[in-house]
Amino acid sequence: MTRLGIIGLGDMGGAIAEGVLTGQWDEDVTVVGFDISETAMEHFIELGGTPAGSAGELARQVDLVAVVVIDDAQVRQVCSGDGGAIAGAVESGALVAIHSTVRPATVIELAAEAAAVGVTVIDAPVTGGTPAARNRDLVVFCGGDDAHTERGRPHFERYGGMVVNVGPLGAGQRAKVARNLISYAEMAVAYEAIALAAAAGVDLKAFADIVSYSDRNIGPHMGIFTRPIIYPPPAFGGSFARIAHKDLGGARALAEELGVDLPITSVVDHNIDAAFGE
Repeated sequence: MTRLGIIGLGDMGGAIAEGVLTGQWDEDVTVVGFDISETAMEHFIELGGTPAGSAGELARQVDLVAVVVIDDAQVRQVCSGDGGAIAGAVESGALVAIHSTVRPATVIELAAEAAAVGVTVIDAPVTGGTPAARNRDLVVFCGGDDAHTERGRPHFERYGGMVVNVGPLGAGQRAKVARNLISYAEMAVAYEAIALAAAAGVDLKAFADIVSYSDRNIGPHMGIFTRPIIYPPPAFGGSFARIAHKDLGGARALAEELGVDLPITSVVDHNIDAAFGE
C-alpha cells in the first residue's frame, strides 16, 4: 500500500490530492491530508481522503510527506516543533518533500534540523499549475541526493509526469525561481500586448485567436529549449538584434502615439543586445 501525506490542501495541494484520489491505480493508495481550513478538509474528505489533526499526526502515518503550503513561514511552522512533520517522520521514517516555492536557505536549514533526528528533507518544487496537478502531470524537480529523489519518485509519479533531480539540496528551489521568470515575464508582456492592441482598436477576440493559433505548437521562448543549451549562449548575430529592435521599436512608437505605457517592452528593447548578442 502507498501512503501519501499532503500538508496544505489549498489550490495546488487540493488539486494534487484530487488527482491521486480520483486516479486508477493497481494498488491501494491512502492519502492523508491536513489543512487549517475546515472547508479544504471537508472537500478532501468528500474525495475519499483521510484527515489528520496536525502535521505531526499526518507524518506518523505516511511514507512521504508532501508540503504544499504558501510561504517560508508556513513551511517552517508545519515542519518544525514537537507537532511538526519532522517530529512525526521520526516515528514513521517518512521522507519530507517541500513542494512549496521557498528560499533555498529554508530547505537547507530544515534539512539540517531533520538530519539531526534521522529524517530526510528534500526540496521538490512543482510546476504546471492546478490543471496539471488534477491530471497527474506536474513536473517535480528535486534538489538533494539522487537516492532521495529515487526514494520519492514512486510517490511523485502519482501526480507528476516528469520527475527530475536538478542538483544538490536547494537546487530545486533555485531552478523554480529561474523557471518562474519565464512565466511572469511572458504574462507581463502579454498584458502589455493586449493593452496596445485594445488601444489601437484591434478586435481582441481576433487577436487572441491569432496568438493562440500561431503559438499552438511552440511558443517563442521554446525555440531556445528545443535545442541543446550552451552557456554563455552563442550570439544570434546583429541581424537578429536589429530585427528585434525594429519590432520592439515599432511597438513602442505605436504605444507612445496612443498613450499606452509599455514598461516591460521598453526594458526588453533597451537590453536586447545584451540578451542576444551582436
